[in-house]
Amino acid sequence: MPFHPVTRCKQLVVAARRELHGEVGAALPVDVLTYEEKTLSAILRVISSGLVKLWSALTLLGSYQNRRCAFRVLQTSPFLLALSGNSRELVLD
Repeated sequence: MPFHPVTRCKQLVVAARRELHGEVGAALPVDVLTYEEKTLSAILRVISSGLVKLWSALTLLGSYQNRRCAFRVLQTSPFLLALSGNSRELVLD
């Protein structure tokens, strides 16, 4: 039975951290809060001290399971609510 898309995304994130930072890096807690298979985009939650390791691992990962891949970080925030929308597009009445 194939894995759920969120599970596959989580496995990819763990593999990226393991490849660059070893088992210690792979053990850092990261949660996949949302994953949109249609757009191949995800919202990940990581403790602030693990952000650099996660970002570097994803940025430097060039392939996963013999398939080329690339990541682009669109936004970071210490607050989840800030990721829910673009404040520049907010319309105030």
